[in-house]
Amino acid sequence: MDKPLDGRVVLITGATAGIGEATAMEAARSGAKVLIGGRDEDRGRRLSEDLRSAGGTAIFQRLDVTVPESIAAFVATALDRFGRLDGCVNNAGLEGRLAPLQQQSDEDFDSIMNTNLRGVFQAMRGEISAMLPRGGGAIVNTGSVGSFVGLRNQSLYAATKHAVWALTRSTAVEYAGSGIRINMVAPAGTETPMLTRVVPDPDVRKRAAATHPIGRFGSPEEVAHAIIWLLSDQASFVCGQSIGVDGGYSATLGFQPG
Repeated sequence: MDKPLDGRVVLITGATAGIGEATAMEAARSGAKVLIGGRDEDRGRRLSEDLRSAGGTAIFQRLDVTVPESIAAFVATALDRFGRLDGCVNNAGLEGRLAPLQQQSDEDFDSIMNTNLRGVFQAMRGEISAMLPRGGGAIVNTGSVGSFVGLRNQSLYAATKHAVWALTRSTAVEYAGSGIRINMVAPAGTETPMLTRVVPDPDVRKRAAATHPIGRFGSPEEVAHAIIWLLSDQASFVCGQSIGVDGGYSATLGFQPG
């Protein structure tokens, strides 16, 4: 079995559900030593135990990306336990409260910005600092089709995802010469707990799925496959790009991410 991440150390934020959980599983199957971070301690520990039972190397550490000390401790654990850091997936995020802009409070703004934007910024800062002395690595940020278009009743969410794309492109330019490749995945509708919260009505979800040219939502595993590819040497010349894992959805909106 091909193991494109064999022996590499990969940390994943927001790894206890959805895309992050699927990525942790795929990274372990791909041979990586995986550090799983998230706020759901029970689920995180179960996931790490399952991966170890399947023959992988995985540990869980509680992580809150809104707390700088938590991020610093998370990166430090990768170095302390495994001696290096080869790949990072910044996936932690939340959808925020669904409402028009004038109904959004300062607390709504702070909550989503601190998780989706400040959390990615602080995680990347720590990850890059850990990678530079070791000659490089690969970072993948989780964006969204909302990184490129407006989203009704999700203006704050879209603002954070636009900013993640800007961070991805800018830092890719800054650190490519140091051996660090930084890219982003931009999923459209994906069957995750977040999607169910955003679109709770099954009939509305069915209609939304039909707006994707492929005729359905994506799975977390399909996004994870793209992330693993970006972390691997197979993507060694891919830098500063967004990979749209969206079933053709971006094409219907008239833009091409990347």
